[in-house]
Amino acid sequence: MKTIHLSTLSWAFILLLCPFFSTVQASESFFNEKDFTGWSANDMSFWSVLNGEIVGTNGEQRVPGNQFLWYDEKVGNFHLSLQVRQVPFAGNGGIQFRSERRQNGSAVGYQADIGKGWWGSLYHEHGRKILAKNKLKEDQYLKPEQWNSYEILAVGHRIWLAINGKITVAVRDPIGELDGQISLQIHGGIPQKIIYRKLRLTRNPKVEILGMKESELNALLALAPKGFVQPLNKSNK
Repeated sequence: MKTIHLSTLSWAFILLLCPFFSTVQASESFFNEKDFTGWSANDMSFWSVLNGEIVGTNGEQRVPGNQFLWYDEKVGNFHLSLQVRQVPFAGNGGIQFRSERRQNGSAVGYQADIGKGWWGSLYHEHGRKILAKNKLKEDQYLKPEQWNSYEILAVGHRIWLAINGKITVAVRDPIGELDGQISLQIHGGIPQKIIYRKLRLTRNPKVEILGMKESELNALLALAPKGFVQPLNKSNK
């Protein structure tokens, strides 16, 4: 009986044709850490690249309205990880996702919030407003004015947010957007600086985060009506 050995090329061909293999795409650095290739804003004067980091600031002046830096491609299911530092702690920002860019540069859609009292909460910019409030006390997970790791996992209508290794929001939002653009925000108001770095994006990810499997993450969704997170209205449970 002859043994059949498949070449590397043959295996590649089989994997390409088989519809049952995973479609998870490798993590990508969608910010090249050199310039804003693939990104844009209506007013780029608020944004710069310094030491491989995205810096959002208006110097010593108040920020005249919310400012957004947009990743030009649309994204559906994804896992995003990054680090963010905000000075002063009283400032405010956020990470838009599955959002629509208006002609004036403003955003409509989900926001992973950044700001004193709001870190790790899920907001809907220019829409349904607060969808899920982070219930954790900031001294349990946050490092004010230092680097904080932020993760977003969005698969279908399920969304999880995490900061520094702790899940802050787990929500199922059946009426929410399923794709759109990602953007970084400087909130209008006091003079401030928000710095974003180490941005990594995985499209069509496995439902895993912080070492937790899909069953564990789904169990957090079930806690939402009991107070882990509080959707805006009963139809979102």
